[in-house]
Amino acid sequence: MRITRFPSITEPQFFGCLSAFVDSLFGELNTAAADLRRLEGRSKGGAFAYEMSLDQHRYGALIVIDRWSTLTRAFGPHLTLSRSPQILTEAAGRVAGAEQILNTANQVMDRADRYNTEVVEVCLLAFRSLETTFAEERAAAGQYAKLGPMLPEDYKEFRRIFLEDLAAR
Repeated sequence: MRITRFPSITEPQFFGCLSAFVDSLFGELNTAAADLRRLEGRSKGGAFAYEMSLDQHRYGALIVIDRWSTLTRAFGPHLTLSRSPQILTEAAGRVAGAEQILNTANQVMDRADRYNTEVVEVCLLAFRSLETTFAEERAAAGQYAKLGPMLPEDYKEFRRIFLEDLAAR
């Protein structure tokens, strides 16, 4: 990740990355959920394009979480946040929990012969549970974004860099 080449980051830069993380993670999960709904009731291989999209986005969510973990491990020990400091102190636990939830959902999908209602609902519940896992991150990103046109340039630049790092997967 290009962003980890910086020797340190400031609070506005961190919140730019946080905003990119939250938007990317929930974008991946929402798309995966929509694909899963389209597949409901079908057997595996019955709608190849939706299955490819589902795979791209369910594994994309894991990649986004991995990149967030890399960022918080790299900069967390050296960064003091004036708002929402627990985002950093609890990052490792939240990441581990989210990875476990998504890996379990992926195993449920992979082991099933078809996308029956039970499989779909269990996986959608798993995706929605990440809204709770990362609720504080989402709220902090939303609060910072309320600055609108007054957002610091550092925020915007590091949001862009983190998004580019995610796109380079």
